[in-house]
Amino acid sequence: MRLLSIFTLTALLALAAALCWPGDYMMSKDIGCAKASNARGKEICAALSESMEWTWMGHAIVSPGWRVTWEGLRETYCKAHVTAADIPALKELAKATDWRLESGAGNLITLIENASGKGAEPENSVFHPKNEQYVLKGGCGE
Repeated sequence: MRLLSIFTLTALLALAAALCWPGDYMMSKDIGCAKASNARGKEICAALSESMEWTWMGHAIVSPGWRVTWEGLRETYCKAHVTAADIPALKELAKATDWRLESGAGNLITLIENASGKGAEPENSVFHPKNEQYVLKGGCGE
């Protein structure tokens, strides 16, 4: 009986590990920057890749892997000096096959478009300057 319990527990732990273990691409910071079509796109992509953080949670599930976080987005925006002139390169990056690059580039576009507070984002969005958790709260100096 005890052997059966140990086997069952081991099987459950193995199943949990198999279901929670990240896919190969989530274990890597390679988000496809080599495929970017221009130098500025590669530079922004590299900054996004470098700023990614290892997290354990996805959307309400255990999902370990490298992701672009809000802090990483801020870091990329500031260190790569992203401006409205970069929107064409960002739109190209937002077509990436890796969802992390697609999402990061899309979020940078949203951040640029709303930096003045006149964009389409509501005041309760982290992309709106009036929000307490605004991604660029405090600017790039901190």
